[in-house]
Amino acid sequence: MLILRTIIAVAFGALLAANVPADDASPQDSPDYPGWKELWSDITLGVGIAAVDYPHYPGSPQSDTLVAPLPYLEYEGDWLSIDRDGIQASLFKSDRAKLDISVSGSLPVNNDDDIIREGMNDLELILEVGPELELKLAQWGNNTLELHLPLRAALELDPSNGIEPVGWVFDPRVHYEWRTQSTEFEIDLGAYTADQEYNQLLYGVSQPFATLARPQYRAKSGLVGYRLSSTIQYDVGAWSFLAYARYMDLGSAKNTDSPLFVDDSYVLFGVGAIWRFKYADSD
Repeated sequence: MLILRTIIAVAFGALLAANVPADDASPQDSPDYPGWKELWSDITLGVGIAAVDYPHYPGSPQSDTLVAPLPYLEYEGDWLSIDRDGIQASLFKSDRAKLDISVSGSLPVNNDDDIIREGMNDLELILEVGPELELKLAQWGNNTLELHLPLRAALELDPSNGIEPVGWVFDPRVHYEWRTQSTEFEIDLGAYTADQEYNQLLYGVSQPFATLARPQYRAKSGLVGYRLSSTIQYDVGAWSFLAYARYMDLGSAKNTDSPLFVDDSYVLFGVGAIWRFKYADSD
């Protein structure tokens, strides 16, 4: 998701900047500090705005619309890069395979605004991060076909309790990409699965929150849904325009018998625009 990935990228960029190696010849807070100069020359900065319409969670009958301004950051290092796709750290790379870092997540849900989950604990912002193996299946012209195999740890960012692990997600998919100088188009087709702990967070009902209409339920590990997603980006000058859509078929999900599972389809759509006002120096 564009909004979440951009927030993660900017936050990670700030952390990267805060850990530039010290130089004894200059104080770290000086604008002439060499480490800062080198880092600054490798960074592209921008601002943007994005709008996204998203279901509260897979299986929820309710959705929200979020419109938000976004800072934007791009960084290209020897092994680490940050851009609109989030954080990519090349841990291993060959002509046919690459071991990368996968980042995803979901936006928070206030359960007071959710009819089915009313009275339960809120769903906080969830960050998913972990290794991703990318295998190149074919390449011709501007086209690339790959198999992506990400395994991510899910972390709930709770303002009260800090960062808490809430399970694991496996998100295998076939990835098609078409690129030109100004346009990038991607399609992903795959399955989204999670362990029992993560599914319990979404679909479980513990005894204190059980009612006549919402009986106690213990979630099972397994399939959340089959998913099809697509992203298109068009660049013109300093501007980038993006659109993103995701559809999930939840009819074969493991937890369709949960009282929190109502809708067997999931549709998310988002659009965004980014203006870059500072570019990385080209050597």
